[in-house]
Formats: sequence, C-alpha cells, structure tokens
Amino acid sequence: MADAPKPAKIATFGVRFESYDDFLVEYTDNLRRGFLLLPGVRSLEVNQPVRVKLSLPNRAILYLSGTAVDLGADGGKGTLIQLAAFTAEQERIFGLCVNSVLDASTSPKAEPPPTRPLNVLLVDDSPSVRTEMAAALRERGLNVTTADNGLMAISAALKSEPDLLLTDVEMPEMDGWTLLRMARGRKKLAHVPIVFLTALSDDMSRLQGYRMGVDDYLPKNLSADEIVARLQGVVARRAGLGAAENRGLRGDLQHVRLGSVLSFLEAEKKTGDLRLESGQDSAVLRLVQGVLRDVKNLGYAASAIDRVFDLLGWEAGQFEFFTLEPREMHDLSLEPMSITWLLMEHARREDEANETARRERLLMSELASQSGSFDQDL
Repeated sequence: MADAPKPAKIATFGVRFESYDDFLVEYTDNLRRGFLLLPGVRSLEVNQPVRVKLSLPNRAILYLSGTAVDLGADGGKGTLIQLAAFTAEQERIFGLCVNSVLDASTSPKAEPPPTRPLNVLLVDDSPSVRTEMAAALRERGLNVTTADNGLMAISAALKSEPDLLLTDVEMPEMDGWTLLRMARGRKKLAHVPIVFLTALSDDMSRLQGYRMGVDDYLPKNLSADEIVARLQGVVARRAGLGAAENRGLRGDLQHVRLGSVLSFLEAEKKTGDLRLESGQDSAVLRLVQGVLRDVKNLGYAASAIDRVFDLLGWEAGQFEFFTLEPREMHDLSLEPMSITWLLMEHARREDEANETARRERLLMSELASQSGSFDQDL
C-alpha cells in the first residue's frame, strides 16, 4: 500500500512596503486581485502553502495566507502567491492605506500649528505636591495653574479652559473620580484630556477610569521630564482623535492587563471589536454578548486560541473597544468561546511553564553541584 503524500511545508515570508508608492504599484498590479508578488523568491513549489507578514507603509501589519501559483513571475525574478479571501478587517486596513495614498497625492501639506506651552491645571490637596510639581513643570516650559480639590478645579476650568487636567484621585470636598464625572458631563470640558496622578494598582479601578474617560495614569514619583513627555503625548493623541472620535473603552496595557479588559467585556456582555496594538503588531478580537467569536490577524500562531494566549502575554500596547450592532456581525470563524475558560486555560499553561522552568533550574543546579564535587574528588 502506497504511503500517503506528505503535506507540503508551510513557507513563511515577510514583505515590507517602505513607501506608499511601492504599495500603490503592488496593490494595483496584484493585491486588489487577490495576489501578492514575493520578489526574489524562487525556492517554492507550485501549490505550496505560504504565510506572509505584510508590513504596510501606514505601519499596519497583516498576516496573510495563500499558495504559490507562478514560480517565474516578474520575468523570473519572483513568485506569485494567490491569497486566501481577505477578511472584512483586512479589506478595511487595505482601504485605509489606499486612502492614505490618495490623501498624500491630492492634499497640500498643512503648515504645522504654532507651538505654545501647554496650559496645565494641576489638582492636588497637598500644598507641597502642588508647589514642587508646579515648579518642576514650569521649569520645563509649561504654564501651570493649581487647585486644591476637584470643586475648585471645575470652577477654574470653566473660567479658563486648560489644555489638560492633571489631578490627584483622593482629595477632600471633591475627589478625582467626581471631578472626572463632572468634566466629562460638561460640553465645554468633555474633550479636555484628564490624567490621574495615582498609585492605583487595581486593574478594575484603572479600567473603570478608562471607561469614564481617563486618558492616562501617572505615578507621582515619575521624573518631571517623563511627566512632561507623557502629558504632551496625551494632548497629541486627543488632538488626533477629536472629541467625536472618542468611541468608547480605550487604554494602555501597561496600566490594565488584557485579561482584566476581557473579563469586564464578558461581564458586561459586550458586542463589538477589541482592537489591540503593540509596536507594529496588531490583532482584533470580536465578541458577541461577551463571548469570543473571532480573532483577526493570527500572526505566527497556529490557531486562534494560541493567538489569544500570545496576546494575553503582552505587557505593553494599547486597547480600544468598538461597539457593533448584531447585524454587523459577520465572518465569525469560531464557535462561541468563553472568556473565563480562556483565562483559566492561559493561567494553567503559565503555571505549567513556570513549573517546568523551575524543575530545569533545579536540575541544572544539581548537575553543577555534582560536577563541583567530582572536580574536588579528582
């Protein structure tokens, strides 16, 4: 009886577009028709499966799969890949990149807005903190006014709108949480970035803050230079988003772990897309009624579950949740998958990996000890 043919090995490649012009040429020649040219690649076989990490000029990354169909494309200089059908999310990202090409070619470059010092309203009930931090920020070119509680801060902000509110959380008369609610409830202040000065370590408290509209969290012991850099980054992000673009839950994975975000979305039975970015890597988790139903951009993971476990290990990056209507739910590739089960399984695997590492360290220590004893005997 003849042996069954072995499945062809999956080949992996990375393709990077350094400019929008390079992308435009490949998009019009191949990508829009569902193909991709791998320049300089001549080692594949016909119908060999291929996975490609595609780095677009707008810094988005797509993970595509397909099969080799033409080994002598581009005059024998490369291999043409027929790609699997694009998902809705991949189509969206390609569309954004194409629009960027059009914008770059038709829109005149705007002059950068004139730079001016940030106007910061610093809120803290401690006179020493107000004095020392205000002085440090002023030395670095910021305009700083101060208030000793949330009530005074709201009054000051209504009289003269600041570029940013930098506030303590625990204060008498009106704490930071109440200040946050009052600011977000007023049209004049709804768009003003708010940063909490706090040592909050509870993920759910931080998540609640993001849900209510906190833009960032800073520890009070952070250096003045880093505080200024973080404040400037917050203001720049807010300016880029615009008040109308502030769609919902958004935050930093350094402050809130992904597991806590997913637990919250499961408990609230949310439906929509959780978009995750870390450096040049990105992924989208689609939830329906708090249950995972799809994972976009698997990266090099073998399955959607493995990709989720990979994402749960991210220690830095940004998350943002976009609510969707049930009628917008399509391309659901997974059977309903419980977030609780995923988190428990991830914890179990982490425990197993840690235990294996501990045993390996113990074994290496014992071997080193035995080797030392042997040397002494000699």
